[in-house]
Amino acid sequence: MLKPMLFGFCAAFCLMTAEARADLGEVKIEDFAFLTGYWDGTGFGDRSEEMWMPPSGGRMFGIFKQHNNGELQFSEFMEISENESGWALRLKHFNPDFSGWEAPDEHVTFRLESLSDNEAVFGGLRFELVAPDNLRIALRLRQDDGSLTTEVFEFRRVDM
Repeated sequence: MLKPMLFGFCAAFCLMTAEARADLGEVKIEDFAFLTGYWDGTGFGDRSEEMWMPPSGGRMFGIFKQHNNGELQFSEFMEISENESGWALRLKHFNPDFSGWEAPDEHVTFRLESLSDNEAVFGGLRFELVAPDNLRIALRLRQDDGSLTTEVFEFRRVDM
């Protein structure tokens, strides 16, 4: 049930997030380091997990897992990096059997719109460090009827 909704969101939302962005000034990959860590919390009505590796080589990599009723629903592999169009978060979705949602050479791209010491906004995806060990992610979703809703994920940092 989540897959069609999210896939439709990705296709529609990428079209909505045009190149119009605020002047971001000098951005470095280290500016996203506040995401680093293992985060456990809730979203889509059940358990969500996200992990970001520290920035290195001009990139950051992360993974996301969504569980419902104790079973994996889908996962994502994510990358934050700079390319010819500017800074972006790119991701690919995977089913529990590790088959991809997107074609092998395709991915979903969220362009960086704003950045501060504790917040990064990539199109309809907002990451906010609300406290040193609390991360909130807000994801705008386009529904079948064309309306927009926001799914909020609340995470706590977990020591590993």
